[in-house]
Amino acid sequence: MRTRHAATAACLLVVATSAVACELVLSEHRSGAELKRLPLDAAQPEWRIAFEHSVLGTTVIDRYRFAHEAHLVEERFEGQGYGLPHIAGPGEQLTRDGAGWRLQLDRVVDPLVVRPLPQQRVRLLLGKGEWLLGSFSAQAIEFRARGCSGS
Repeated sequence: MRTRHAATAACLLVVATSAVACELVLSEHRSGAELKRLPLDAAQPEWRIAFEHSVLGTTVIDRYRFAHEAHLVEERFEGQGYGLPHIAGPGEQLTRDGAGWRLQLDRVVDPLVVRPLPQQRVRLLLGKGEWLLGSFSAQAIEFRARGCSGS
């Protein structure tokens, strides 16, 4: 009986240590070529994408949270017009945030694909790290979470 319990415990240990960690996987959208893997907080898998607005020249920061798929949960920006929200939609909240605005929402974005245009300095912000997406590829980049709850 002890041998069977020991064998079961050993199997569970192997399965637990071989489990995939919660991570963000970036790949080229068309080819599927993997570009980068970065660890995510399994309790709250989030990342931000920052870019310079093409007309206003101000920074826009989009925050995404993973829950079975990517959800855009917040957008921070300065200025109005030119593709930026000016009113909150149903279930959304638009508030002043210092000199700018903060839009809180919950919009599924699946697949989440970003084109890393050099003039917009598109960046991935994760924890204290920052990566210029154009340094990974000039092609459209797809973001997926792997090994997280619901993926």
